[in-house]
Amino acid sequence: MPTPLPPDWSDRLALDRAHVWHPFTQMQVHEADPPVPLVGAEGCDLLLANGERVLDGISSWWTCLHGHGHPRLVSALERQAAKLDHAMFAGFTHEPALELVTRLRPKLPANLTRAFFSDDGSTAVEVALKMAFQAQLQRGEQGRDRFGALRGGYHGDTLGAVGVGELENFMTGLFRPLLLACERLEVPEDPRREVHPDLTGWPARLDAAREDLRTFFNLHGGRLAAFIAEPLIQCAGGMRMWPPELLQELRSQCDAFGVYLILDEVATGFGRTGTFLASEQAAVAPDLLCLSKGLSGGTLPLSMTWATEAIYGHFWGEPASGRAFLHGHSFTANPTACAVACASLALFDDEPVLAQATALSATMREAFALLAGHPAVRQARSLGTIGACRLVDPATGRAHDPAARFGWRLHRRALDHGLLVRPIGDCLYLMPPLGTPPARIAEAAETLLHLLGGG
Repeated sequence: MPTPLPPDWSDRLALDRAHVWHPFTQMQVHEADPPVPLVGAEGCDLLLANGERVLDGISSWWTCLHGHGHPRLVSALERQAAKLDHAMFAGFTHEPALELVTRLRPKLPANLTRAFFSDDGSTAVEVALKMAFQAQLQRGEQGRDRFGALRGGYHGDTLGAVGVGELENFMTGLFRPLLLACERLEVPEDPRREVHPDLTGWPARLDAAREDLRTFFNLHGGRLAAFIAEPLIQCAGGMRMWPPELLQELRSQCDAFGVYLILDEVATGFGRTGTFLASEQAAVAPDLLCLSKGLSGGTLPLSMTWATEAIYGHFWGEPASGRAFLHGHSFTANPTACAVACASLALFDDEPVLAQATALSATMREAFALLAGHPAVRQARSLGTIGACRLVDPATGRAHDPAARFGWRLHRRALDHGLLVRPIGDCLYLMPPLGTPPARIAEAAETLLHLLGGG
């Protein structure tokens, strides 16, 4: 049983229940099952109000890159906030933004030369969609009024981002009447990522998927302004890992049909998949790149949309030409967030961050190989520091009834055992901070085996 909360938290939870609306939550649930009070964080752990410590197995929604409270990030925040905490970025510039561009650009594909700042992943995607559409118009392509996207994708919760996400789910379908036009392409999962892969017939399936992709562009390519995808892994779609060969084919078809390729690396960037960007593993460079989450190490909201010089050129002209990109945010290029992002990127240069990620990747593979032996687990797989599997009822081999809320119950039970996991439907996954000691992942796997009935 969890340790009781301090008495003063009873009043605070009552205040929360009376006035706070939590994300991705049916608030009626919190009447009987209130949110868990946090009082601090340290390294790869979250500190609960009852004095317990839990491993942040999901990097607080995939944002915390180097661990909580990293001293270099905290120091950068304090120094910059005391010097220039906020500034409008229209008509002004500042050193933290310029340093961030200087540090980040060499780590990106060489064709990406122009950076547009915003404040979270959804807005980075909104910027990319608007840029792509306007650039097509301004280069004379009047009929490109649609977008392409992968089935099962997720790109954020603003309406433009929802419009290129998966509509056939509980989160977004009701907004269909409000959304932009989007054609969706299904790609197969890559069995080579599984710890016990069945590759029977895989070459033929991969060839068929390539042909499906070409057929899609033959049907829709002439009307698409851009195609958006999360490279190699569709995170919120259930950690669906898809083949790099199809990302290469997607690049080829976009080139053939004059379609901009937008890669959403909001969740996959900054070493999560084993390389700085996931797209590196397919040697693919996009026309527009969306970054957020780990950009600031998870400390402050910040995002960037990087574009090619060719796209930037379509917006160049006299003010009266109407070619400018008229988009912005109050917190665009917030100097404090930019300073923290610079400190985060400096860690990649000064410390063995990617080497730590490689070690973590090996341990993650071992952890999910261990889980794969449990009768409640199917399709155990990993990509870099991300491990995932599908949960089933071991008695039937079928998915749990959604009404039973098995994943939510597993999440709450895991907290009592010092582990934060938050399954996506029937997908159980781990995506911890890159600096997490490998031994903690092995412990997490043992905890999950116990909770699933394996020990």
